[in-house]
Amino acid sequence: MIELLSGNDVTNTNRSFHMDRIRFYVCPICGNLLYSAGDAVVCCCGVRLPPLEAESPDEGHAVSLQEVEDELYVSFAHAMSKQHFISFLAAVSDDGCELVKLYPEGSAAARIKRRRAKWLYYYCNRHGLFRTRIV
Repeated sequence: MIELLSGNDVTNTNRSFHMDRIRFYVCPICGNLLYSAGDAVVCCCGVRLPPLEAESPDEGHAVSLQEVEDELYVSFAHAMSKQHFISFLAAVSDDGCELVKLYPEGSAAARIKRRRAKWLYYYCNRHGLFRTRIV
């Protein structure tokens, strides 16, 4: 919207989405979660949001994956207090994204559909976004 209102020509070079280019955005004001399947200009609460940079998980943010029939049971040995918690996890496949919201003082676990999921993204409200490969 900002580019359109500037009066300059805007050319969309992203003609089709690709889930390998998924980007996550979290608003620092309201905590809103947004994602795009490619480059985007995302604004929330009047603030332009930068895409989160996914890191490899460290020891404190390790994830445990267990196959249960056609699902994966995802669990974390992570604090889930009101000040420090895993906010969401997302299983990304070549054809979509399954998003699961986690809540403070709740369980740090969820079940997701296994179907062709390649990457698991999860967000710690203090330490940022992490990404791990689903084998």
